[in-house]
Amino acid sequence: MKKLIILLKMPLILVVDLATAFAALGLTLWLRYGGDDVYLSIRAHLFPFSIIIGLFLLIFYIFNLYSFRFNKNITDFTNSFIKSLTVSFALAILTFYIFGDFFKLTPKTNLVIFTGIFGAVDFYLRILIKRYFVRQQINRKIVMVGDKNDPLAEELAKNQNIGFDIVQHQNNLNLNEVIALKPDVVVINQIAEKEFEETYAILKAGTSVYTINSFYEEIFQKVPTDRLGRENILDYLSKNRTVLNFIKRMMDIALALILLLILTPLFVIVAILIKLTSQGPVLFKHQRVSMNDTEFTMYKFRSMREDAEKDGAVWTENNRTDPRITPIGRFLRQTHLDEIPQLINILRGDISFVGPRPERPEFTEKLAGDMPYYNLRHAVKAGLTGWAQVNYKYGSSVLDAREKLKYDFYYIKNQTIFFDFLIILKTLAKIFTH
Repeated sequence: MKKLIILLKMPLILVVDLATAFAALGLTLWLRYGGDDVYLSIRAHLFPFSIIIGLFLLIFYIFNLYSFRFNKNITDFTNSFIKSLTVSFALAILTFYIFGDFFKLTPKTNLVIFTGIFGAVDFYLRILIKRYFVRQQINRKIVMVGDKNDPLAEELAKNQNIGFDIVQHQNNLNLNEVIALKPDVVVINQIAEKEFEETYAILKAGTSVYTINSFYEEIFQKVPTDRLGRENILDYLSKNRTVLNFIKRMMDIALALILLLILTPLFVIVAILIKLTSQGPVLFKHQRVSMNDTEFTMYKFRSMREDAEKDGAVWTENNRTDPRITPIGRFLRQTHLDEIPQLINILRGDISFVGPRPERPEFTEKLAGDMPYYNLRHAVKAGLTGWAQVNYKYGSSVLDAREKLKYDFYYIKNQTIFFDFLIILKTLAKIFTH
């Protein structure tokens, strides 16, 4: 029963969200129209609000409310929940504004009441579920076979909200101890030939068996780059992505042209503000590295003083306190408006919308010396945004670059059009709620 509860935890939360949303709709209509007219009002509201509820749940997903890797405490969860509810409400208003004639409904008051009831009840229920799992200690038990100081153990210790407890470390696989402990998962560093039969016996007993690399990737959605072997690297480089790259290129061109047309007035306003508030050119041009180690000139709105790099290129450690950043530049960076000129780079084919963020050649050379296989992130075209950007903070050190590389490798290994679309949605959510 415990295993079933663990496996169904996230589907349970989804069902709770759905049930709460439709119950909130029913209560809203009852409060507004009373018992006599509630049936007719349900018929009028059910279809449009079903779409709105689907939109709410999609936004919840984009804001990581269905992921154990995020919202490690009540404060983080509360912030994410409030942001997602606010964005959902705003998009719901926009949906009814655009499609009101189609729905034959513009429920301004009903939407406010529905959002308030749904938000309050769903927030409370999610807190109850979270506390129940913590109180009952409903976690999946893991037996790790290998180095006790493996990075996986450190990651699990830092992310206890994910729901895994390491109950034993073994230097070598001990079948009898594993059977006696009845763990949910056995994670093995390497499966030697003599251990294969024992591994099969564990699988027959109903326990999942992973290698450390595959478990790490599945749970944290990043690649343990410090554990990669040469045979793994071949898997990254040998995939045929001709069709994928063609589709991405067509989508890049179409979307970049549309955005350039829409954002041209904003482009002009930003250019004027930069010229009025500081000396120097509007655009900042510098070299970056993209696919196959090719260098290109990347364009951004200038956000620093003209002499900011007179002593050489250095990482920006903090956008809010770096004295080199101009006042308007600080706003541009916080809103990511400084990135708009990179649409030109996308049209030229230097970068894509999604991919590992392009780094400067002088930084790339240093990082490649510090990290094995670093340059393999250039196996795909660089991007305006990427998996590392939506999962990790702004990087300003070698340690940050090392962590972001894990996400870049995960993207390279799992690249699809749907994955790109998800990253774009998560990027938009991050921009508008930063």
